[in-house]
Amino acid sequence: MKKLLITFIVLTMSNTSTSQSISTNFDDFISELFHKYHHYKVKDIETKRFIVNDYHKILDSLIVKSNKLFSIDLIGKSFKQKEIKLIQFGNGVRKILMWSQMHGDESTASLALLDVINFLNNERHFAQYFSDKISLYIIPILNPDGAKEFERRNSQEIDINRDALRLQTPEGKILKQICDNIKPEFAFNLHDQYSSYSVGKTGRPASIAVLAPPFDYDRSINEVRKKSMQVCVEIKKIVEKFYPGVVARYDDEFEPRAFGDNIQMWGSSTILIESGGYFKDFEKQEVRKMNFLSLLGSIYSIANNLYEKNSIQSYFEIPENERRFFDLLIRNVIVEKDSIEYLIDLGITYTEKFDSLRNKYIRQYSIVDIGDLSTFFAFDTLEANQLKLELGKVFEKVITNPRQLKKLNPQDLLSEGITTIIYQGAFKDLEQNSLLDLMITTTKFPLRESRKLLNHSANFVLKDNNGKIIYAVVNGNVIKIR
Repeated sequence: MKKLLITFIVLTMSNTSTSQSISTNFDDFISELFHKYHHYKVKDIETKRFIVNDYHKILDSLIVKSNKLFSIDLIGKSFKQKEIKLIQFGNGVRKILMWSQMHGDESTASLALLDVINFLNNERHFAQYFSDKISLYIIPILNPDGAKEFERRNSQEIDINRDALRLQTPEGKILKQICDNIKPEFAFNLHDQYSSYSVGKTGRPASIAVLAPPFDYDRSINEVRKKSMQVCVEIKKIVEKFYPGVVARYDDEFEPRAFGDNIQMWGSSTILIESGGYFKDFEKQEVRKMNFLSLLGSIYSIANNLYEKNSIQSYFEIPENERRFFDLLIRNVIVEKDSIEYLIDLGITYTEKFDSLRNKYIRQYSIVDIGDLSTFFAFDTLEANQLKLELGKVFEKVITNPRQLKKLNPQDLLSEGITTIIYQGAFKDLEQNSLLDLMITTTKFPLRESRKLLNHSANFVLKDNNGKIIYAVVNGNVIKIR
């Protein structure tokens, strides 16, 4: 493998070692990782979207900083000829392979891996402790082409995670070759899932979902898969020590084309970690911390065989991953259609859309489900108590001048049922996430959208029996009208 030449750059990563206070007791070790995470978090990237080249500059500088604690190799290139790297740490007999972002829009673990490397750089006594027991191999950003566009698939429009058999993607070939060369005892397949997943029917978000992938249609359990299950249980205990009830078990239907299922079949105990949503964690920085704890805790557990005490039964007791979560759930709303009134609930979620005038991605909320949603949950819930829904109105003029915009009183507009302002001017001095900012759309023709509720933008008001507006919902944000 060809060695990379690395140029050092100065970053804002912590250089302060806290090694004198980090305990070697497992429970204390995990607790102190949690409380001292700010020492290890690489703060140069704190958003889920980032420039891949910037990520690699940070990664390279961490390797330089390690003073040969880590090595870095160029192991191949993507379809668009972007570099794919392998990081190696330790000389122990137990081999652990981790790879992230084989889906380009699933970046949470890529950032957590920077934090893991930074921890080992700063805690040299733990680095020595681990290096004598394990050999760690990391492929960060397996799909750099997809990551560049923040898209799931690679530049061939192939899902790399469905290419384990045909191996038609260069990225899939690289992962297969590394698995064949290293023959890891444990393999960590690191992904993201939608924030709409819940921990069974508990009403808690599935911030982390784990899976010991099956290796056949019968979902058989051999010693290899058993170890995967035991590590999954360890991860649940680690995360839920600080975030109660947020770990679910991912669906274990056998997928013969998938890498996780095949790597399990090839003899490596494979652990899938899916990073989901958490409360107001839009950039997934809290879930990043959960990954950091999970990965370092797993390394510790494997190094000391602690996972062996966990039972298979405990694995199956982890609640299943279910799609039962909204960003906002409004219960018991009265709507009227064709002069008939009826009671519904509203399930609201957001998608991210690039706004060229704002020059950034914005969250755009819409109504994705209506009806009886009594078995569903949400990050935020409003009990409407049979208030009546009326779709929001659009301000009559298109605003182009920021001075005109700032003269508007958002509360007065909302009291009139106006939830949307069309604005085509500069955003330089506008306070982000202010009520005025929430009301703005840069779309010139919002009135052309369907007047149907389903898939309508989440802009409406809720009125009492006297026609007084009690709440306004502005792009998925609930505003109490004074």
